[in-house]
Amino acid sequence: MDIQEKLLQLNLDGAVDKIELVDQLEDIAKSYGYETVDRNDSKPWGAYLRFDGKVAEQFIASFFPGLTLAEAQLGIENAELSPKFLLVAPGQRLSWQKHDRRAERWAFLTDGAYYKSPTDEMGEVVPVKAGEVVQFAKGERHRLVGIEGKYVLVAEIWQHSDPDHLSDEEDIIRIQDDYNR
Repeated sequence: MDIQEKLLQLNLDGAVDKIELVDQLEDIAKSYGYETVDRNDSKPWGAYLRFDGKVAEQFIASFFPGLTLAEAQLGIENAELSPKFLLVAPGQRLSWQKHDRRAERWAFLTDGAYYKSPTDEMGEVVPVKAGEVVQFAKGERHRLVGIEGKYVLVAEIWQHSDPDHLSDEEDIIRIQDDYNR
């Protein structure tokens, strides 16, 4: 069984305890060779797990079929990549944001939704089905949105656009935030 199939066996019902769910996600990831380098399960919108970049090629093969390593690196030879899982609680959403030092690619493992715009105007929400992939350019505004009743699970690859100054969790410019951060 591949990692996607294993992940989709999780109970993602909104009544499930978030910490227990993140523990299960981390255990599954570890069993497939993904070493967690950053875990945050206290986000008001949900949680994330970020994995060691050494497994980026394996992560891409598992969650972004058809994407080459060079394409994922945005043409920057030997560019660092950071694989990550995002878990969005039912009805919650991340901040309306952009990044100065990274682009992002999301593979929806479950149904979900997002906003995307080149300007500060959010526009309309875009519903997506499991299996869809979305690319966000550096500086492009975006927001991940949870659906009612279920957790949304997304595989994300950070594409560091400045090899000399890698992106991190501080590389978030919030334009609007439901949680007043």
